[in-house]
Amino acid sequence: VGLWASTFCSSIRYSITRPLAAMSFSVLESLRSAHEDIENMEKAMSLVLMDKHKSARSTVSCEHALKHLVETTQLKCKTAIDIYQDKDGMRTDDINSLAGQRGDKKGGDVWTSFYDKVKEVKDYHRRFSVNQGMPEMQNSEWFYQRALENDKTEALFSGEEDFGKRVDMHELFVTYLNLKKISTQRKNNFRDATFARLKKKSPDLEPDDPEVEAEVQKQFHELDYIEWLKTFDQFHDIHRYAKYKEKTYSEYLEGLISYLRGFLLRTQPLVDIEKLETQFEKEFEERWTDRSIPGWQDPTHKDKLFCLPSNKLFNGEAVKKSHESGKVYKKKLAEMQKLDFEEQKKLVAATEEEDKRVAQLESRAAKWHDLLSDAINETVQHLQKKQSQTVEEMEMEKEDSDDDGEDFDDDGVDVGSNAGEDDEDRPIYNPLNLPLGWDGKPIPFWLYKLHGMGIEFKCEICGNYSYWGRRAFEKHFQEWRHAFGMRCLKIPNTSHFKEITKIEEAITLYEKLKRDAEEQTFRPDQDVECEDIQGNVMSQRAFEDLRRQGLV
Repeated sequence: VGLWASTFCSSIRYSITRPLAAMSFSVLESLRSAHEDIENMEKAMSLVLMDKHKSARSTVSCEHALKHLVETTQLKCKTAIDIYQDKDGMRTDDINSLAGQRGDKKGGDVWTSFYDKVKEVKDYHRRFSVNQGMPEMQNSEWFYQRALENDKTEALFSGEEDFGKRVDMHELFVTYLNLKKISTQRKNNFRDATFARLKKKSPDLEPDDPEVEAEVQKQFHELDYIEWLKTFDQFHDIHRYAKYKEKTYSEYLEGLISYLRGFLLRTQPLVDIEKLETQFEKEFEERWTDRSIPGWQDPTHKDKLFCLPSNKLFNGEAVKKSHESGKVYKKKLAEMQKLDFEEQKKLVAATEEEDKRVAQLESRAAKWHDLLSDAINETVQHLQKKQSQTVEEMEMEKEDSDDDGEDFDDDGVDVGSNAGEDDEDRPIYNPLNLPLGWDGKPIPFWLYKLHGMGIEFKCEICGNYSYWGRRAFEKHFQEWRHAFGMRCLKIPNTSHFKEITKIEEAITLYEKLKRDAEEQTFRPDQDVECEDIQGNVMSQRAFEDLRRQGLV
């Protein structure tokens, strides 16, 4: 009877809606409510996951909605665990109360306890039901709507980032351009390459020849944003002189890490950042111990251009000699010679610590770059495509993207679809990764084999991009990617270069076409023939020279 009464009392409590929890001081009711909320939130997560594939914007929004639901679920789980641990003994007292036991641990009447609870429920609803009205049901749909309302992705991304599809690193690019030592190094590297190229034509040419400087001023162009996006993770190409004890360079690396880390958190809020960073640190320590980090195989203090007394790394031998002849260096050298061996070792250890700090920042920035390589590559392709488009094409593409975004209402449901068309919204089963046809479904496998779509064609001019099938390969010669590659080579994209995919072949053919065009060009001084009185036939240029000399 006692078991029946306690079970019946619990069933009454379960049937009462959420306001009863505010009234009841029962710990068991709080526990039951926590389990119910956890179950409803799990169902809400499944609803969110069903909306995730609809668009790029909904993907990021669903990630943030899932994070909100996960955090709320964790709070409810913590509440349930605290109740189960029963540190204050309230859960045990509540169970004893349901069994009819009194506080003095003597046997009591189960029915008396049962009717006391029923009276408590009736009194509560008689006093508060008029003012509160119908209670709000916190089911799975309610948690689903609260999670979507908590979405703030529109304020998280800039227009260039397009809800996490691409990166917006213009500020960091400008910072990189303003790093004076790196900019000087880039120009010096271009000057060396120009001198080596000109020296092949003129072996007697000197490095300080005005012709070299004039050629550098004419052809040198500052690094553009697209090229920087492709190469900003190649820190080993930067000279150690531009890194060691450079505050601006360290701030640039910290800015890179901060942006890339924040971008990953905004696009994938469920990722465990702390775990990733711990893994990065572990890998760095292993590579630093093995001296396998590119550009950091040798410590700075062993560089022949490093000056230990003044703790400086110089760009050239002449600059170092000039520094060593100064009074400041001689004073610091005298101070260093007064130090004992252990203190001198501390100076060397300080330089190694500085090396490790900068290498650690570079390694961490490179790791974040690897994690976000897809978004960075998408940004590069998008910018290259924009450079090859006209204003009309860009406006048409923007209208198409706006139309795609309007296909879904605020709840993430297709406006034009009915409830019976849910099957069409599901992901298409395409295990062979076949191309999609006009109806948005995979084409038949026999048609895939007939058109040779399993054959890969690579185009070096397009950046080793792969085209599948002969038709797509022939069509790409007039598309934006190939046209952009030809423009970078400064070659017109004419029909002469169809089927040409190698850069070397395209340059060779272009040189041949220019030579043929020059040979076919009409030149009056060589192609016009003249005849003197004696019948001698000669070119117009030779005839004019003889006529000026009075010989004809």
